[in-house]
Amino acid sequence: MGVIEVEIPDFLPMKPLKKKIDDLIKEEETRWVLFRRAVDDLDLKEEDLLVLEELREKVWKEEKKNLGL
Repeated sequence: MGVIEVEIPDFLPMKPLKKKIDDLIKEEETRWVLFRRAVDDLDLKEEDLLVLEELREKVWKEEKKNLGL
């Protein structure tokens, strides 16, 4: 598992930030598990996967805007 270090200003409470980050990681992990399962079930080719990944990134970028991330 990878590690990300984040500098957080002293005035921000750590517990709520950690919970948000943990929740985000769980959500993203679930998305990837479902995505991989769909790929296997649909027997998608590499070309199809590239298109789907591009679409996933576009949707996730929009979702992050909506969440203020």
